[in-house]
Amino acid sequence: MDKAIIVADDSMIIRNIIDKAIGDEYVVLHAGNGKEAIKHITDRKYDIVGILLDLNMPEADGFVVLNYFKNNNLFKKYPIVIISGDDTKDTISRAFTYDIVDMLNKPFSGDNIKNMISKMITFKN
Repeated sequence: MDKAIIVADDSMIIRNIIDKAIGDEYVVLHAGNGKEAIKHITDRKYDIVGILLDLNMPEADGFVVLNYFKNNNLFKKYPIVIISGDDTKDTISRAFTYDIVDMLNKPFSGDNIKNMISKMITFKN
């Protein structure tokens, strides 16, 4: 089964940057909102090794996904790195109340993403 990373962000530009950075190594599953991210988890079509999750998205934001993971005890199975442009103290504190790997503030580079994915893979194993 192919290894995949879910990129949950409502920005197609961000999803494409990440796809370009890691698409040679992983299947990149795009999700424009939290509902789509959860659907990728429940589909089980790929070996999902982690999720890059934006907090501010339409329909279902990143905190909806984080609550779903908490309620279903999924953090060890699918490590999450938050990717967000919201770097306020309250948001960062709230994000770290969940069992996330880390948080990466936008804008970021392809190398930043590769480093975070390496950290995510280590966290999973």
